Formats: sequence, C-alpha cells, structure tokens
Amino acid sequence: MEGSSSDQLRRDLCDLVDRFRRERYVPADVLCGLTYAEMQVVRCIARAADDECPLRPSDMARRFGITPSAVSQSVKKLERQGYIKRMRSDADSRSVALLLTEEGEELARAGQAAHEAFLDDLFAYVGADNIRGLIVTLEAALEFCEQSPAVRRCDRTGEGPCA
Repeated sequence: MEGSSSDQLRRDLCDLVDRFRRERYVPADVLCGLTYAEMQVVRCIARAADDECPLRPSDMARRFGITPSAVSQSVKKLERQGYIKRMRSDADSRSVALLLTEEGEELARAGQAAHEAFLDDLFAYVGADNIRGLIVTLEAALEFCEQSPAVRRCDRTGEGPCA
C-alpha cells in the first residue's frame, strides 16, 4: 500500500464494515415480525435442535457476545408469544435447555426459507465468482487476525482488552 490510495482504501474498508455492522441488512420477511435479536434466538435454538445439542441461555449469551440478561429478555418475550419453551435438565434441575414449540419450529422454517431466498437474490445480483472471492478475502483477513500477535479479540461482555 502506498500514499493516499492506501489511506482511502483504509477509510473505505472501515466505513463499509461499520455500515454492515450498524445497519444489519436483512429482508423483512426473514424477521417474521420479530426483532433481529429475537429471530437470532429462534434460529440459534433451531440449529441446536438440528445438531441434537441442548442449548442453554448462557451458551447463547457466549455465542452472541452479550449478557445473559439480554438473552433472558428475548427468551421471556418469545416464551410469552408461544415460540419457545424451557425444559429443566434431569441431571441438574438448575440447568435449563431452550426448545422450540411447534409454532417456533414453523417460525424458524419460515425465517430460514426467507433467508435462503435472500441469499439466492444476493448471489444473483453480486455473482457467485464475486461471492467466492469475498469468502477467500474474508478468510485471509480472519486468518491474519487469528495469527497476529499484535491483534487481540475484543468481547462484548465487559471483559478483555476492550472493556
């Protein structure tokens, strides 16, 4: 990289990444009337069910890098709406697994179908070759971050170097 073109590339990259992070572009149909966070909870529980791996609220908080209380708020709302239920563990009565109800499973399927249609449209617009190139580029950037001793991962839980 050299001179002002390097500076402009840096600004353009940071601006673009910030826009993606801030805007969270998703088609409205993917959300099925829920907030982004609520639909992420439903999708996460559905994936865990597909993997036959019970999912606890604390697991979800770690996965999303948010506080357990934030997960709890979404879980309570989704439970009131009839999309999820909690099941106590036989081995440890303090441990709770999250499961989808029949309505929750239908919601997850509808959200997944809308997400797949969105990706089909995105691939058609951007082009499969450009998507492949983007994946290669993002993998290289991630590999750099994971291997560089000068880069640290910041978590959003209030711990670590960015707290």
